[in-house]
Amino acid sequence: MSSVKNFGRDTIIYGIAVIISAFLGAFSVSIYTRIFAAKDYGEYNLVLSTSLFITTLFSQWIQQSIQRYRPEYKKNGKVNEFNTNLYILTIVTVFIIIGLSCLASLFKYKLGAYNNYYWASVCLILAQFIFLILSSLLQSDFKSKNYKNFVLINSILKFVLSVLLIFLFYKHPISIIYGTILAQLVLIIPMIRSTEMLSNVTNNFRFDDFLFFAKKFFLYGFPMIGWFLGNSILNLTDRYMLAILRSSKEVGIYSANFSIVSASLGLLTTPLLSAAHPIIMNGAYDRNNKIDVPKVKHLISLFSKIYLLITLPLFIFVFLFHKEIATIFLGVEYRKGSIIIPILFFGILVWNVSMFGHKGFEVYEKTKIMLLFILFSAVINIALNYLLIPIYGYNGASIATMISMISYSMLVYIFSYKFIKWELDFKSLIKVIFSGLVAGFFVYLLKDFVKSYIVQLISGAILGLLIYILILLLMKEIDYKTVKKLIINRLKKQLLNERVAKRITNA
Repeated sequence: MSSVKNFGRDTIIYGIAVIISAFLGAFSVSIYTRIFAAKDYGEYNLVLSTSLFITTLFSQWIQQSIQRYRPEYKKNGKVNEFNTNLYILTIVTVFIIIGLSCLASLFKYKLGAYNNYYWASVCLILAQFIFLILSSLLQSDFKSKNYKNFVLINSILKFVLSVLLIFLFYKHPISIIYGTILAQLVLIIPMIRSTEMLSNVTNNFRFDDFLFFAKKFFLYGFPMIGWFLGNSILNLTDRYMLAILRSSKEVGIYSANFSIVSASLGLLTTPLLSAAHPIIMNGAYDRNNKIDVPKVKHLISLFSKIYLLITLPLFIFVFLFHKEIATIFLGVEYRKGSIIIPILFFGILVWNVSMFGHKGFEVYEKTKIMLLFILFSAVINIALNYLLIPIYGYNGASIATMISMISYSMLVYIFSYKFIKWELDFKSLIKVIFSGLVAGFFVYLLKDFVKSYIVQLISGAILGLLIYILILLLMKEIDYKTVKKLIINRLKKQLLNERVAKRITNA
């Protein structure tokens, strides 16, 4: 029960930061697509995606290993040893990035139009690397409020600084990158203090212990590098192949509409996954330090159910209003690509639910199998992009991405029985789909009576949500008594806190 409570609490805390961040992300895309031409925005997006790809290469194996091994070190009272070795590993990796960047700069003249982005990208990779490592420490230690605050401040600073740089100094997409770098650099020192990473670093450094630590991280995390690189390939291949087989302009149109999908799904996916991951990994073992299969299996199924309960009706809403969403959030040149929004949304929705499903592989440290799955999906993505982009352009790229993402989820579902079986509640799924379709039908009828796109979105969201919840209550998919009890307990707690605060004030 405590795991579910932690999940609910952390999801809300993460959700606050993600909702505001997603809103700022959508708002910034709305501004950028009205300032920059699709060709320039496409070039910027390729640079940004490549920088994220390289950051993934250097950071994700460390991030995943932090989530996996930090709880063990804490249980054994060796957190100081963990912090010392992690600090040194981080410093070594930073110098490796700088060294490789200096060597690669000898050939940057071959980048052509992207040459001006080179050093800005290097700085972005370094800033993101440190920011992500520190964020993983906060998540692993369940410092969700601190994590929320830093993510929130980073999003605000990134938006404000980028816009200021664009309008006051240089009206070019590279200013967005500089704004992002400055925002993350400002937060690094406060994040170090919050994680208490340096305060717990010991002077008793032993090289043999560090080698053992680094080797353990590498052996667990390296296959995860392959997995995250495969994930990055799924997100990069379409853009690169669009640039090669079509044009940077199509990359810009595709990326702008993709950003709308990322922002909307990010409202839900990121807080759920951020809250669920440490709960599953910390609760994976019983008192005898053995894998608690029934508990992990239950948590995976529960979180998958919650995720689908929230995201499936959102997909129906996006399917009905993709044109209106693009008209409100994107510049005129980018709106014709709105058809790819529901296609990408569904693909990413199915992909994200498998992030819960493959936790069984992570718990058993079968990351090599996950790597094979993602490589298979990446090959499908490349092949389909090669076939579809020359004919259908960015529409073909979106279809290729959707199919390849669904293929990964299917592989995880089919082969999960070998470790911790990923079970989906299909009765619940049918009720959710039915409720979403009925709600969507009434929302669709509403569109004929409302002309304003903004009013359509707001009224459609409110009406659809009310009908959706009502049907779920009637079908007993949502327990009315449980919801009522939670609301009453919440109100009682709030009233009690107000009384205590009043007594303290009067005293």
